[in-house]
Amino acid sequence: MKRSTKTGIGSAILFASIFVPPYREWRAPISFACAILTCILGVLAATSGRKWWLVIPASIIAAFALDLYLVMYTL
Repeated sequence: MKRSTKTGIGSAILFASIFVPPYREWRAPISFACAILTCILGVLAATSGRKWWLVIPASIIAAFALDLYLVMYTL
């Protein structure tokens, strides 16, 4: 297995841990850190391997932009 594939799988696992916490006392700051690490690992996997690994960081950035838009719209 190539290094980019391993990095991409790690990014996908961290992405899943944002939505499905591994244990009961999973806090919001840990989810935020997982989102940042997911973006970094996704970009690293895309630069050294296939570009479709950019789907994961792009979806996180798009969700963040949508959240910002919704917050500004409700104010």
